[in-house]
This record gives sequence, structure tokens and C-alpha cells, in this order.
Amino acid sequence: MDTSLNADARARLIVAKMTDDEKFQMLHSYFGLGKDGGPLPEGAVGSAGFVPGVARLGIPSQQSADAGVGVTNPGGIRKGDHATAMPSGPSTASSWNPEVAFAGGATMGREAWQQRFNILLAGSVNLQRDPRNGRNFEYAGEDPLLAGRLVGESIRGVQSQHVVSTMKHFALNDMETSRNFHSAEIGEQAMRESDLLAFEIALDIGKPGSVMCSYNRINGIYGCEHDYLMNQVLKQEWKFPGFVMSDWGGVHSGSKAALAGLDQQSAGEVFDKAVYFDEPLRLAVNGGVVPRARLDDMVSRILRAMFANGNFDLPPQHQPIDAAAGFAAAQRTVEEGSVLLRNANNVLPLGPEVKRIVIIGGHADKGVIGGGGSSMVGWTAKGTNAVPGVLPTTWPGPVIFHPSSPLE
Repeated sequence: MDTSLNADARARLIVAKMTDDEKFQMLHSYFGLGKDGGPLPEGAVGSAGFVPGVARLGIPSQQSADAGVGVTNPGGIRKGDHATAMPSGPSTASSWNPEVAFAGGATMGREAWQQRFNILLAGSVNLQRDPRNGRNFEYAGEDPLLAGRLVGESIRGVQSQHVVSTMKHFALNDMETSRNFHSAEIGEQAMRESDLLAFEIALDIGKPGSVMCSYNRINGIYGCEHDYLMNQVLKQEWKFPGFVMSDWGGVHSGSKAALAGLDQQSAGEVFDKAVYFDEPLRLAVNGGVVPRARLDDMVSRILRAMFANGNFDLPPQHQPIDAAAGFAAAQRTVEEGSVLLRNANNVLPLGPEVKRIVIIGGHADKGVIGGGGSSMVGWTAKGTNAVPGVLPTTWPGPVIFHPSSPLE
């Protein structure tokens, strides 16, 4: 194929050559870790999702990994693969530095590429509205301007390494209680000035290849069936040229979701009630419920994102990561994201006359390297102390841990 053509033209040329079976194969991923503890799908690297390629047309497989704060390796399934556990989203946001965000994204993208992934589920731009939200550690705070700007730079960093980044979770997936089905009730102006503003800014800066629709309902309509959000706002108003994938377990229909703007169902054989984007969608297309033009649009959007981000021309190569470079990027983020709000009476730095220190918090005596769940990064601790060579129990006198917390 003529590589001088743009991504849209190359995608259209391939779609014109595809059979229906090949098209539908592109529209639903398999769970990359296998079903019910069984073997991995043939050809899968081993992580969140896998879509087989089409060898006769040179279409590579889609290998996706979770990467809220680094490339995940669930259960250590990929023996010998390691990744940098990047600092939390709030830490990156606290740097107020787009260069820090870009460098963090580039680190995750590079390490994903080196572990054979070409799609990262990285680009979390939801706002922090509730401190109990289990994924706040992935997000970049409560301010839409700051979150949009820095997450946009992180997305740009990921895609600088020839890996598709996924802006998520579209939209308003910001609380833990009933996160899979609650309805976020919000007016048009409030939504435009908060969450949608953050997404719009991140989209404009990062130009992600994909967007992930959210589990929850927005004003009574599921995120992955939301025509207003996916079609009218994202694709028409914001002119998003890439594809919309579902969250894992976020699909509730076939034709309804497809017509509302969803382009790819994620791991439906494990997380949804049915693989709606296989046989049910075939029947809808053959019966004229979903136009064939929409089928081609869905496939073209996926291929377009892959072409635009080098998935065809610069496929991933399995190789060891540069751990030192990853540590350097993480350290810079921590340093620039650490904010001293007040230093009353110049108490810092601590002098030799200090005899006792009290540290208060639920995890005061534990090193919490990162959040849990699908974004948890396997890690190897380097083991550092505030004062090298001196244990917390002895420096410079007894350290008292008090486990109280304002949330308890």
C-alpha cells in the first residue's frame, strides 16, 4: 500500500477489500487473559483485550493493555515483563507541567510497545467529584482545564511511541457506588463546563485514536448507548475521527449501541450478557436495521486509528524496558508534583534536635505503591528511606504511627 496516503485514505482502501466476516472480526475484542481461567486467545500477548488481525490484508492484531499509571501485567501472566509504576494522576496534575505529563505518557507508551502492545487503555480524564471513587488515583483532579491539558499531553506522549491511546471514561464515571449502572444527572450547561470541557481539551491536545464509553448512565442513558455524547458531541461537533470502544462490561445492546456511536465491543464473551457485536449485529446489518455504511464506518474508524499511530508501519517489538529511564520519569513526576502548602516557623527541614515524629493516616506505616484493580502495576520496590541507612523506627528517635483517618 502507498504509505504516502493519509490514514483515512489507507483505511478506506482496506475496508473496500474486506469480507463481511473480516469486518465483524474487527468489531469485538476477546478478553486477553482468556475465558473462565482457560487458555489465552490464540495470538494474544496477555492483558486486557485482543482482536485477531487479518493476515491476507496485512492488518495487525490489536493488543490492548490497561495502563492508568503504567503497563499492567495481570497476575504476572507475561513472565519476565516489567513496567514502571508511574505516580498517580493527582501527582502528575500537581506538577502543573505539561512536559511532565508528556514524559509520563511517553514512558508508558514506550514500555507498552516494548511488550508488544499497540493499544493502551490510558487517558483517564474523568474529574474527581467524590473522594471515595476507587479510580481517583488515575485521574488528574477536579479542575477541567488542568485535567484536560495534562491528560491531553499524556495521551500525546503515549501516541508518540506508535501506540494508540484511549481517552476514558466517556463520561461522568466518577463514583464507586453502583458505578456500572447509576445515572449521573446533570444539566447541559453544567456538563459542558465541567466533565465535557475536560474531555474536549484533552481531545484537542492529545488527539487520541480511541475513546472508551463509560459503564454508567448519563441522564438515564447508558454511556455506550448515548447518541448525544458519542455521535452528536464527540463525532460530529468535536470531529473525532477515531473509534469508540466500550468499557469491559459496558455494552447492553447491539444495533442500539452501534447506531448510537459505539464502534467496538470489548471482551463481551466474558463481561457482557452477549457478544452483541457479532451475530446480533450481523442480523441487524443484514436486516437493514443498521446500514452497511455504518458497518464500514465502524471498521474504517478502527483502521484509521491504527494507521495514524503507526500500528501498521512500526509494529511493536518485544524487548526489555529501559528501567532507568522509567525511574527517572517517575522521579521527576514525584519531585515536581510534591507541593509544600505551609512551612510554619521553618519546621522543615527537620533538625537534629527532633526526638519524636508522629505520622497519621490509615496507611502511615505502609508503602502504598499504587492503586488496585485493573490499573494495578506489578512492581519491584527499590527500598528507600527518608534518611538513607536509617530505619524509620530509629530516626532520629521513635516514630509513632497513628492509624486514624478522616474517612474512618
